[in-house]
Amino acid sequence: MGKLIVKYRIIIIILFILLSIWSVKQWSKVTVVKELASFLPDDIDSIKAQKILSESFGSSASAILFFKNINDKETYFKVIKYIRNHPQIKTALGPDQVGIFTVPEGFLPDVAKELFYQGKGIFVTVEFLKQDNDPETLNAIGDIINYTKNFKDVIFTGSSVMNWEFRRSFRSSAFPWYFLVSIGIMIIMLILTTKTVIPPFLFILNLAFAYIINMGTNGFLSSISYLTNAITAALQFGVSMDYSLFLFHRYFEEKKINPDKKTAMAISIDRTFVSILGSSLTTFIGFLAITIMTLKLGFDLGIVVAKGVLLSLVCSVTLLPSLILIFDKIIEKTSFESFSFSKISLFSFLKTRKIKKIITKANQIKKINLRKKYGFRTLIIIIGIIICILIPFIFYQGFHLPISYRLDDSMPKNLKSFETLNDIMKIAKTGDILNIVLPVPSFYNFNRFKLQKAISEIKKIDGVSLVFSINDYAHPSVPLSFIPYDQIETFYKKGYMKIYLKILYPPGTKESVVLLEKIKKVFKKYYGEFYISGQSELLYDFIKIAKIDFARINLASLIFIFIILLFLFTSPVFSIILLIVVEFAVMLNLYLYSIFAHEISFIANMIIGSIQLGSTIDYALLYITRFLEEYKKDKDLISAIKRTSSSTASTIFSASLCLFLATVGFNLFDPVNVVSNISGLIGRGAIVSFLVVELFMPFIVLVFSKLIINMDNRKRRIYSIFSRNKAS
Repeated sequence: MGKLIVKYRIIIIILFILLSIWSVKQWSKVTVVKELASFLPDDIDSIKAQKILSESFGSSASAILFFKNINDKETYFKVIKYIRNHPQIKTALGPDQVGIFTVPEGFLPDVAKELFYQGKGIFVTVEFLKQDNDPETLNAIGDIINYTKNFKDVIFTGSSVMNWEFRRSFRSSAFPWYFLVSIGIMIIMLILTTKTVIPPFLFILNLAFAYIINMGTNGFLSSISYLTNAITAALQFGVSMDYSLFLFHRYFEEKKINPDKKTAMAISIDRTFVSILGSSLTTFIGFLAITIMTLKLGFDLGIVVAKGVLLSLVCSVTLLPSLILIFDKIIEKTSFESFSFSKISLFSFLKTRKIKKIITKANQIKKINLRKKYGFRTLIIIIGIIICILIPFIFYQGFHLPISYRLDDSMPKNLKSFETLNDIMKIAKTGDILNIVLPVPSFYNFNRFKLQKAISEIKKIDGVSLVFSINDYAHPSVPLSFIPYDQIETFYKKGYMKIYLKILYPPGTKESVVLLEKIKKVFKKYYGEFYISGQSELLYDFIKIAKIDFARINLASLIFIFIILLFLFTSPVFSIILLIVVEFAVMLNLYLYSIFAHEISFIANMIIGSIQLGSTIDYALLYITRFLEEYKKDKDLISAIKRTSSSTASTIFSASLCLFLATVGFNLFDPVNVVSNISGLIGRGAIVSFLVVELFMPFIVLVFSKLIINMDNRKRRIYSIFSRNKAS
C-alpha cells in the first residue's frame, strides 16, 4: 500500500482537492436542527400531545406580550392594534377581548386575574398562524420585536421568540475565533515538540481536508443537530492529531535508515497504518456507541464523528505522506534540533543572578534521589495502592453526580428573550404553562362532573397556580347549549378536550418532575388516556430517556471496546483491567468537574463516558505495547517499566494536550452550555487520562507482568500458527 501511495502522490492530492470542493458545496445542503423537541423520538407522550394540539386545535407558534404599566391603556391599545393587524397573527388574547378591561381589578374573578393580570402588569397571549420554524412566522416575530422596542414598558418574549433569537445568535460557523486560536496554539506546541516548522501546518491542513469531506458527506442524514455541528471540528482535530504525529515520527526514523525518502515513506505508511489501526478502531467504536441513544442527537453525533475519525485515518496515510514528500526539502531546511526559552528576549530575566541562585538550589534538590530512598518498585506500589483505594470512592461519586436537565443548558447564555421570560415568570409566579389533552369521542356525552372532580384534586396540589377549563365558562350542571360555540372551540375540537394549567416550578427542576408525577397520578385515576404538552413534560421525557441512554451507551462502549482488547491481547482478565483503569479516569474526570461546576448537563453526562473511554484507551495500549518492546531488550522488569514511562510520557502528553487545546476554546467561550460542558469534559478528560495512565499503569504492569508477557507469547504463537497454515 505504501509504495502505491508514494507513486501516485500527485494524483492523491488532486483527488482530495476535488473531493473537498465537492464537499463544500454539499455541506451547505445539510440542515442544522436547533429545536429541543426535534431530538426526541416521535412515539413519546409529549410529542404526541404537541401533534394532537397542532392537528386538532390548530395550535401553532405562540408568544407572550407583557405590559409593565397596568394603567397605560394608550400603549396597550396601540401595541395590540399593530399586532392584531399583522397578517401572520391568529389571535392576541388580552383582557379587552373578554370584556373585563374596564372592570376594576378588585371585582375580577380569580381566573381572570390569573390569566391577564400578573403582579403589576398585563399578560397577553399571542398566537401565530404557522409554526415556529416557518419563515413567515420568523419574519413576523422580527417585525413585532422591532415595533415593541419603541415602548420601554412592553416586553415581547416566549418560546417562539427564543427560537427566533436562538437562530440569530446561534454560532453557524464550524470554525469560531476561539477554535482558530486553539489551532494556532496547537501549531506552536507541535513546532516545539516536532522541532520542525512546516509539518505542523501540514498536519492541520491534512485534518482540515478530512473535516471538510466529513461534513460534506452528511447528505444521507439530511440534517444534523446543533451539537454535532458545533463540536465535531474540535473532536476530529483533537482525537485524530495522533495519526499525523505517528506517521511523521516514523518517517523521521526511517529516513535515518533509508536515505531514499520515497522508500522511507512507503515503509512508514505500512508500519504506521498497522500500529494506529487498533487505536483508531477503539476511538471509532467509542463514538459509534453513541448512536444507540434513543435521543436523535446521539445518532448523528456518533455517525459524523466516527466517520470523521475514519476519514482522518485515511487522510493521514494517503494525503499527509503525499504532502510531506512534496515539501520534504523545505521541511529539512526549516527543521531545528534544539530549542531554548532562554534565547528569547522575553525570558532573558532567567539569566539574572537571583534567578540563577534559585535554579541552582532547585538542581540541588533534584539530586536527592527519591528512588534510592524508597526504591522505584516501592514508589510504584505506593502510588498503585493509593489509586486502588480511591477507585471505589471515585466510581461511587461518578454514578451519583448532580445532573442538570434545565432548558437553558441547550441555549446560548446571552439570550435576552430567555432572561425576560424568566423575569416575567417570577413576577407572574409561573414556572411553566401546560396543556392537558383528553380524547373525547362525543362532546355531548362528556362527563363534565368527572372533569370537575379531577380539577378539584389538581388545584389542591402544591405548585399548581391555575387550572382553566370549559367548566370555568359554565358550571357542569349548565347545559352545553347555553355555552357560546366560540368558547367551546377554545377547549374542544375534533375529538379532544384541552385543559390549561399553570405551575410554579421551572421546567427540568426536581420540583417540576415531582409535580408532574402528582398531576399524572390524578388524571390516571379518572381517565385511561391523556397527554400533557409543555416544556416541563418535554424535559420530563428527556429525563426518563436520558437515564436509560446513559446506561445503554456506557455498557455498549464497554462491551465493544472489550471485544477489541480481547482480540489485541487474547486475555479477558487483562482486557477488563485495562477497561477499569480508563473507566477510573472517566469517573475521576466527572467527579472533578462536579466539584467545580456543581452540575453537569444531562447530554454531556450521557456521552462523555463513551467518548473519553474510546479516545484515551489508546494511551494505555501505547504503554503496554512499549513495555513489551522494552522488556525484550534486557528482560529486566523494573528497568523496562522505567524506560516505558520515560519514553511514553512525552508522546501521550502531546496527544492529550492536542485534544485539550482543540476543546478548551469551546469550553471557555462557546455560548451554549451543553457544548461548553462536553468540550470541557473531553479536554480535561484527556489530561486526567494521561495522568492516570502514567501513574497507574506502572503498578498494573508490575503486578500483572507475568500475565502480560504470557499473553504476548500466546498471541505470537497464535499468529505463527495462522501464518504456517496460510503458507501451507
